[in-house]
Amino acid sequence: MLDKENIYQSILFKISAIPVDYLQQVDSYLQELTAKIEEEKAANRRKILSFAGGWSDMVKDDFEDYLKTAKNSSIIEDRNIEL
Repeated sequence: MLDKENIYQSILFKISAIPVDYLQQVDSYLQELTAKIEEEKAANRRKILSFAGGWSDMVKDDFEDYLKTAKNSSIIEDRNIEL
């Protein structure tokens, strides 16, 4: 797998080979892709925020027990989620 810098270089190299007549199409595609990515980020934010206050009615001791269990299990994992 290519690292970030090599991916950028590869993309720039490929774009430099595209005839000028097609660059507007490339730009349109990139705008669509960017809009899709932003919508996915917004959807992730909405999903995460839907849990806000979800534990507010839980007894403090029960919540602390849950956190201890979650930290020692696969319930809480490092996730790469862009917000």
